[in-house]
Amino acid sequence: MDADLLWILIPAFAVISFVYGSVGLGGGSAYVATMAFLGMDHTVVPMVALSLNLIVAGSGFTHYLRGGHFRRHLFAPLILTSAPAAFFAAQVPVSRALFQGLLGGLLLLAAVRLLVTPLLVKDQPRRDTRNPFLLSLLGLVLGAAAGLTGIGGGIYLAPLLLVSRMSTPKEAAALSSGLVLVNSAAGLAGRIVIGTSFPWLLFLPLAVTVLVAGQLGAFRGSSHFRPATVRAVVGWLVLLVSIRLLVSAYG
Repeated sequence: MDADLLWILIPAFAVISFVYGSVGLGGGSAYVATMAFLGMDHTVVPMVALSLNLIVAGSGFTHYLRGGHFRRHLFAPLILTSAPAAFFAAQVPVSRALFQGLLGGLLLLAAVRLLVTPLLVKDQPRRDTRNPFLLSLLGLVLGAAAGLTGIGGGIYLAPLLLVSRMSTPKEAAALSSGLVLVNSAAGLAGRIVIGTSFPWLLFLPLAVTVLVAGQLGAFRGSSHFRPATVRAVVGWLVLLVSIRLLVSAYG
């Protein structure tokens, strides 16, 4: 029974939230990877992940919004396609093997993003440009991914915004957290519409854990954890989980 896994999930999520919170990150992919690694029901993982995303991304989005880093003209074309994509994708029934394959592929991309992108993306000035078509296409793909697997999409959006120089790092973080917030809400709505039961027994203790540990990590600050180190460690762990899922799905 999934509830029996709480004794493992609570301390694991507490560590993830604290470490990620200390360097200003969310940790959504790490939550999904942990639940998938433990073999949780593939219909439950997205529900829990999307719900926790609302807490993590909501807190981050509020912080960046108050800091004046949110760019509405870039956000509009993203959510125009991502919200409906997440809503309808969440209603698509998928087998366990297909879910493992999709999630394994997305986690593999996430691992590459964590390990490789810092080597490619350098600090450079933003170009005051936007590409509505590209942003809408990204929103469509990331929204569908969120609805199907529970990964909000921010981990993919941020580096693309930086590589294209459409935003600064803080603006990319603001847009990513906003996208995760919208995708998660839409994905949850889509699953609730088709009658998927909400796993309150799992969500409530994990929500408290993520909220408290994340805030403690943010309060502690980044003096004990370097962002590059956190990304490298998590990147390798996510890579291993992605390989395990892909082997299970297609091996």
